[in-house]
Amino acid sequence: MSERSRPSASVPGLTVADVERQLEGRAEVLAAARRPHAELEKVLSGRRWRRALTRRPELVPALVAEARAVEEALERVHRRAALEAWPDTTPVLLEARALSARRERLTRLARRRLDVLTVAPEDVSLEEALTRLDALVRQPARWALKPGEVLVFEDDTWRSSGPSLVPMSLRLEVSPRLVLAWGALAALGFLLLLVLPRSMDVPVVAGLVAGTLGLLASQSLRAGRLRLTSERLIWAPVFGEPQEVRLGTIPPDGFRLEQGVDLQVEGDRRLHARSVRGASAVALLVELHRQPPLRGAARAGVRLDSVAVFPAKLGRRQGFCVLGPQGLSFIPEGRGPQALSAVTGRPSPLRDFESDQVLDALRWLPEAEFDACVMRMVEATGGAAWARADARYVPGAPVWRRIVIEHGSLTLTGRVQWDQQDATERLLRDWPR
Repeated sequence: MSERSRPSASVPGLTVADVERQLEGRAEVLAAARRPHAELEKVLSGRRWRRALTRRPELVPALVAEARAVEEALERVHRRAALEAWPDTTPVLLEARALSARRERLTRLARRRLDVLTVAPEDVSLEEALTRLDALVRQPARWALKPGEVLVFEDDTWRSSGPSLVPMSLRLEVSPRLVLAWGALAALGFLLLLVLPRSMDVPVVAGLVAGTLGLLASQSLRAGRLRLTSERLIWAPVFGEPQEVRLGTIPPDGFRLEQGVDLQVEGDRRLHARSVRGASAVALLVELHRQPPLRGAARAGVRLDSVAVFPAKLGRRQGFCVLGPQGLSFIPEGRGPQALSAVTGRPSPLRDFESDQVLDALRWLPEAEFDACVMRMVEATGGAAWARADARYVPGAPVWRRIVIEHGSLTLTGRVQWDQQDATERLLRDWPR
């Protein structure tokens, strides 16, 4: 006697086929759902799950399209089984239990995979988790700038000796510097084996060299490139896929510094940039560009060049001078956090930065907004502001050597770097003397 023609223990005189017929097609729904659930579980369990999911674009849409019917069928089967006391061996009940267990495993797996790429709510449903995961995998992070996107800052941990504002195409390759370093260490190890006393244990020397090479290799795995644009923060490690997060999606507590060099950011995606040179300065830029007034301001692609910012001294106070067409402002040093809060209107956990870094970032604003922010910074830090008509420039030395501006009994002195020299000379031509 076949399984489907066997009498049902729950309802006398009915076969298993009769029971399934009374389910009005729900048994077939559960049977059809078995394969897509199993295939997705296999895909997401693999080490290269992102690539596998990309190669099977039909899996997630097919499962999501039938989700409501599957959930309804499972609920109906479990309810009837409880009401009618179906035996545990009833095939459709076994099918429902197996599918329910697989959906639970798949939900946990999808949430875990989603949590790698973005912040996943603990109660996200299976279908929502799969939909978001599929969308993120099919829209990978891009190093190249998008149309209308403006580069704000760029740093290459291995390739450059300092920050660069020149866009570069993505090349996930081992840098020549890294190759040379590995080669040098290998040569050093060979020389050590030649010159060290023969009484020295060779395994000890080999272990020392291997340990040094291992340390360098571990550091190279942490290296990469970082870009901040008008829209995104992007990290491209030496090995692995680029990561990105849109600035407008980063919440106030969405980024943190670890050991002063590792930057973790959470928004629409997760980003973990390791061994970032000047990580605190990058964190400050992220804090400024993720919220008003700087959010999106760099899209215009123009930085304000009608002002000059340079270190200065007002009386005995050290600080920074903002020299503009209508006057100057002085902000005391050691007031970076207060200056930042004055600009954003809210406190920040960031510390150990100076006001001139905030001022430099504000150059992406139009002149009127820049001036308004500077005045808030002056008030918040106990600085000073002088109108041009009330002050006097004392000419004499070149501006790169010494600048002297007097206001009543007060004197401000300072000097500019070469990149501020032209702007400063141009501004001071119109100042009273």
